[in-house]
Amino acid sequence: MEDLKAACAGAVCVVMCSTCGHGDFPQNAGLFWSSLSAQNLASKELSDLRFCVFGMGDRSYADSFCEAAKKIEERMLELGAERLLEMGIGDDRDEEKWETGFLKWLPKLWLTLKAPEPEDDGRPKDPLFEVKYHDMAAVHTSPIVPPGAQLLSVVENKRMTPAGYERDIRHVALSKDGVDFPFDLGDAVAVYPENLPQDVDEALQFLSLDGNRVISVKCSENVSERHRRAFDRRVTVRQVLTNMLDLFGRPSRSFCADLARFANNAEAKALRKLSRSVGPDEFPHQDEWVALSEQCPTYFDLMKKFSSAKMPLEQLLSVLPLIKPRIYSIASDARYSPKAVEFTIVINQWKAKATGELKTGTCTKFIQQMPLDKQVACAVVCGTFQFPEKDTTPMVMVGLGTGIAPIRSFMQDKLYKKKNGIPTGPMVVFYGCRHEQEELLYKDEWKMFEQEGVLTKLVGAFQFDKPHYPPKQIFVSDKMAEQPELISDNLLEKGGYFFMCGPA
Repeated sequence: MEDLKAACAGAVCVVMCSTCGHGDFPQNAGLFWSSLSAQNLASKELSDLRFCVFGMGDRSYADSFCEAAKKIEERMLELGAERLLEMGIGDDRDEEKWETGFLKWLPKLWLTLKAPEPEDDGRPKDPLFEVKYHDMAAVHTSPIVPPGAQLLSVVENKRMTPAGYERDIRHVALSKDGVDFPFDLGDAVAVYPENLPQDVDEALQFLSLDGNRVISVKCSENVSERHRRAFDRRVTVRQVLTNMLDLFGRPSRSFCADLARFANNAEAKALRKLSRSVGPDEFPHQDEWVALSEQCPTYFDLMKKFSSAKMPLEQLLSVLPLIKPRIYSIASDARYSPKAVEFTIVINQWKAKATGELKTGTCTKFIQQMPLDKQVACAVVCGTFQFPEKDTTPMVMVGLGTGIAPIRSFMQDKLYKKKNGIPTGPMVVFYGCRHEQEELLYKDEWKMFEQEGVLTKLVGAFQFDKPHYPPKQIFVSDKMAEQPELISDNLLEKGGYFFMCGPA
């Protein structure tokens, strides 16, 4: 707390904080919040501090949207700090994710502080990294592993839906052999994808970079711990483009402004126009960025479209975000299946609105093409499920699509316990998916769970199957209404627990 007060003496404290899950703080905010929320602080502990807060969240979590930032603001007010500006809100569901709200809030901050907005002369900014090339050097080219992650080997990557079916849903298993990778029931795993070799080759050629050249990278103060850990040793240019730079992710408007700094005059003008938000007196159709975004371009697509803008590697590192991990619920129980961690993953594919071109998400594109024995960087993410104290307490579960993954792990947990002499209670599963034949996953396992006496009943709700469709679609709620005793007996009379799991 003394560090906070010293840092903000004579200045304004601007706190930017995201919310994880259902109101949780991000990992790097834990120490800050524990200090701020300490009960032994005086009521006027921060009376000399002026502050404002910008919160980031996902409005689909309606009960905890930007909860972490709200808690920080409330606590700072309790401690006597002076709030200069209403909290800004960045929503991950907006067109530009949290940047949409931030770009609206930032001018208000400058106005409140009576400070001029920073001038931009359009020239390249100073890079955050210094890259040094080492010709004739050699390095061990193992994957760059983010802090807290470990390498697990692929032992199964099997498509479960028919080959001609529109959705590719996979069962993936990663070996824990020789790796200390403990997890609990209900946990998830952050999977760090890689850019595919053929895509990296294209990018290297376009950028006139030699992927085999060895580099050392010096980081400035304002970079992430993941950057620092990656560059605590020499790496190759190919490793950086494969494991770190989100070249094939979705760009934001602000990237156009960054790219413009390296373009010729004509392309720089076009890029600056793309980066500009539509004003209050203009119509949305005048926003060229919206029209371009309907093509679902990637960072690399924009670089190719405005090909005069060739960034050197140190600027790419400064401007492009890191490849983000994707979080998947674990579909196996650690004791029932101790040799591997398993997942149920749908390949994220869609057609671009403007062109009809089929697009695939960065992580699932990587997963779709993962060969056996491929090493994948993974980290355990603590789950948020609250389980009953007694194994005999009933559990009523709803699994929608790949949301069936954690429910499969719950069933394995109960089967392991039953086989080891531990009494278990009723387990009812309502399974919602589009079609029974194509998307009712793990069919043989549900029969086995029922025969072993751990699955009380599996009720399927198949949205688009005949005879009800067309015109009527069937949902899990319809099936619940048809068999209300499964709810009333297990939840109301026996005090059971209800779980609802959907696709992320």
